[in-house]
Amino acid sequence: MAGLIGIGLSGVLSHQSALNTTANNITNANTPGYSRQEVQFATQEGNRTGAGTVGTGVSIENIRRLANEYLTQQLREDSTLFGEQNALNAELTQLDNLLGGESTGLSNALNNFFASLQNAAEDPTSLPQRQLVLSEAQQVVNRFQALNEQFIQQRESVKTQMQQGVKDANTLLKNIADLNLAISESPGIAQGKMPLELMDKRDENLRELSALVGIRVTHTDGSQVNVSLANGQSLVTGSDAAQLGTRTSAQDPAQLEFTLTSGGRMLQVDDQIQGGSLGGLR
Repeated sequence: MAGLIGIGLSGVLSHQSALNTTANNITNANTPGYSRQEVQFATQEGNRTGAGTVGTGVSIENIRRLANEYLTQQLREDSTLFGEQNALNAELTQLDNLLGGESTGLSNALNNFFASLQNAAEDPTSLPQRQLVLSEAQQVVNRFQALNEQFIQQRESVKTQMQQGVKDANTLLKNIADLNLAISESPGIAQGKMPLELMDKRDENLRELSALVGIRVTHTDGSQVNVSLANGQSLVTGSDAAQLGTRTSAQDPAQLEFTLTSGGRMLQVDDQIQGGSLGGLR
């Protein structure tokens, strides 16, 4: 009877943990980056008797994440493409509205100027017509000056977005490096008992980073990941993170270029920033 009670108790306790895991999945259904978890059961070692082995119940062998690496990588790549196209669309839409607007574009001002020239050519001795040409010419000049001011403002806005994007990327790189260390030092990892919440956080940080810039992710020993730019320039190696930065371009002081500081060395990586919102802004 004691053995029967023990077998039943093992089933009750194991399935109670499975129900708790299911409840946790439901509760975190809208949590960004959360991966559904699954309980894996295993038969407990039986008692060997002369007549054979008598079972002793069930136990929980492992709790795993239901995360597909291929789909995770596809999500990163799509996030990179979306970030780039979204940044391009926002800036190009602003330009299109500026140049195509009736009150801000050049079309109406140029049409009025050439119409006044035509009228003045038909009656060149008319002082009002000649004065109108000068007035419309001044309107064209004013419109060019207004556009130039708007272009400068948009350029400064892009530079501000680039600097903020670099700050966000550096925060994510530091988080990923810290999570690498925490995961590799997690108790039980050598036995395959993975820290699921930490891995979810790291994957979410990688997804957010991929929306800023195109990256490559490589899995290494200790369940860590190395992160690099698309061309292979290292961003995160184990628990060490590089630092992205911006500086004024030597070729064009009005523009910013991207830098990468790693191991005390600063590299110019402007051409290596591809994809994501930073690539779109570049």
